[in-house]
Order: sequence, then C-alpha cells, then structure tokens
Amino acid sequence: MQVIAAPGPVSYPIIAASTKNKDIKVIFSKEGKADVILDSTVSLAKRGLKINYVTIKGLLSIYPNIGKRIGIWRKGSAADVLARALLDKKGIIAEITYADDMRKIMEMLTSKEIDSAVVASAFGKGITFEESLGIPGNCGANVISHEDEFVSAYNEGIDMFKNDPEGFASTVSSTLKIDKEFVINTMKNSLLKVEKLDDDKYFVDLIKKFI
Repeated sequence: MQVIAAPGPVSYPIIAASTKNKDIKVIFSKEGKADVILDSTVSLAKRGLKINYVTIKGLLSIYPNIGKRIGIWRKGSAADVLARALLDKKGIIAEITYADDMRKIMEMLTSKEIDSAVVASAFGKGITFEESLGIPGNCGANVISHEDEFVSAYNEGIDMFKNDPEGFASTVSSTLKIDKEFVINTMKNSLLKVEKLDDDKYFVDLIKKFI
C-alpha cells in the first residue's frame, strides 16, 4: 500500500504503523497519486479529492473564544480557511493577524496584541471547529484502494500511541525531525478515530469560497 501524506499530524499514526508493516510505503508530499492520500480535510477539498475518511478531530480550535482580534498561523492554511469560514457563517467582523510560528501567536495572545487565536491542540484547547462550524474533522483520507488495509493500519498506529506514547513520539519525531513533546501533546489533546465519511459536500460547500 502506497500512502502520500502531508508531513503533519495526519501522518503520525501511519508512520508508526509502517514501522511494523513493511508493505506500507509512506511518501511525504502534497502532490501525486497513491492508494491513500492523507492531508487536512481543507487541503483535500482544495485539491479536489473526495474525503472518504476522517481521522483526527479537535486538532484546531479558537482559544479562548471567538474574539475581535484573531491570531492565525500562516495565511492560506487550514486554520485560516476555517477561521474565515466561521466568521462568515456567524456574521462576525474581526481583525486577523498572521504569524509564521505558533509560539509567536501564543506570545501575541499573552501580550494582548490579539484577544483570541486559532491554536493547534498541542498548544491549547478552545472552541473546536467541529463544535463551531459542524465540520466532520480536521484531518482525513482520500482512499483509492486497499481500504481495509488502510483502516487497519491507521487504527494500529493509534493503538501504538495509546500503548506507548513515548515510543510512538520518538518514531514520529525522528522521521519528521520535529519536537517529541509536540507529537505527544497533539495526539493526547485530539480525538483519534477513523470514521467513514459518506458525503463531504457540506464541508466542501462551506469552505470553497475561502480556499
């Protein structure tokens, strides 16, 4: 089974699973064709790929609530798209400030340069976009073939985290060259569950004018 995965949280469980199953080949990219493509649900929609499964929920939230000055990591990111869709749906006028580093966003929040921020679950927990927008989830999969194998492998990766968070994080952090604590906190503070999505039309329609 060949998997093309964005090198973010959506890839963590399949990275872990691939260490046990050598039939899984993971390629870190935002382009190309494979049996399974893993990315944020926003990116999958942007690429015109059907979201067949949701894999992670609660990865992004607005903390502490929806304010008038919102800090967002990177313009055009999933956080940006979802925040602008939320403001549009709720009819809220807010000033958006962008930064290229999540820690910078948190510093701005502490210094009251902004009164709210879209944060990753590793940094805090506010109002999730699943709650505020009714989206199916933050991360997902476009599955062309090997569906059962993918579901089994991804669930195995989730179980590996639950059984050994430190070992799981060490594998992921060494593969992606990222902080181990970030991996642990991201997984611990998100809802990890592979769920089939029969219809992604609501989600695609919700965000299409912002992507």
